[in-house]
Amino acid sequence: MISILTGKKDANLLAKLDPKKLADKWQTSFDIDVGDTFKNLAAIEYWKCPTTGFCWYAPAAAAGGAELYAQLEKFDWYYMEDKWEFSAALDLIKDASDVLDVGVGEGHFLQAARNKGHSVQGVELNLQGAARARAMGFEIHELMLDELKEKTYQRFDAICAFQVLEHVPDPREFLEGMIGMLKPGGKMVLSVPNAAVMKKIDPHNQNLLNQPPHHMGHWDENVFRALEDFLPIKVRSVHREPLATYHVGWIVNGYLRNFLSPLGKTVSRLLVNRYSTLPLQWLVRAGLRKYLPGHTLLVELGYLSN
Repeated sequence: MISILTGKKDANLLAKLDPKKLADKWQTSFDIDVGDTFKNLAAIEYWKCPTTGFCWYAPAAAAGGAELYAQLEKFDWYYMEDKWEFSAALDLIKDASDVLDVGVGEGHFLQAARNKGHSVQGVELNLQGAARARAMGFEIHELMLDELKEKTYQRFDAICAFQVLEHVPDPREFLEGMIGMLKPGGKMVLSVPNAAVMKKIDPHNQNLLNQPPHHMGHWDENVFRALEDFLPIKVRSVHREPLATYHVGWIVNGYLRNFLSPLGKTVSRLLVNRYSTLPLQWLVRAGLRKYLPGHTLLVELGYLSN
């Protein structure tokens, strides 16, 4: 298998998933229909690139479309108005005049960036999301990045994408598309779920939201640094979200269940539940969470233009 990041034919197969069983879990857990295209796939494979450490799911057809995200919008936790990475990113792009937000969601970052004086535009393929952002007065492009590049000569000082890259079935093409929209010396600011954290609380990738059709790739700092050998970019800075209050129960229980996993799944779940870990969760919320890595990794990438 060819690595989708490096182009080398050296990828290792880690696992195979049954699309029909996965579809049933999405229906049962979230009342979400992932669609017939997903259900009719023969198999979903999980691969690892030995050069970068990047892990991803194939085929590309396993990635969810607009219908999936329209269903996820019903959960109030899916598009949050105030996110740690928004403030962190605004600090990193404070000198940027023209900013492009790829995957605008509800338009919360666009609004925050405009309030800071940036000239902002967005890219959004979800028709409903694009319409909402336009209603807020923003220019929104319903185009792939390569199509946008052909349509306009405008280039941007900074391009941001929050919790988008992990959904993309061809991340190298996506990154190259963003690079092509940058001015010389411009930067990309990207946030992703931190795979280094996820591996500690969910080592066997059982979390549905971290699997297709939702997530197609798993990113950590080492993967981003390895990209420097294959793309004209340089990692300028890396930022880890402190553990958020609303993630404390999820993280604490995940860590403890993984730690106790040698005792077996049944025993670990009996010992680790919403009641048994309450004292530890209280301590973490009281102050320890500031010293623990949370869900999100934010990276600042500089464009090394010729």
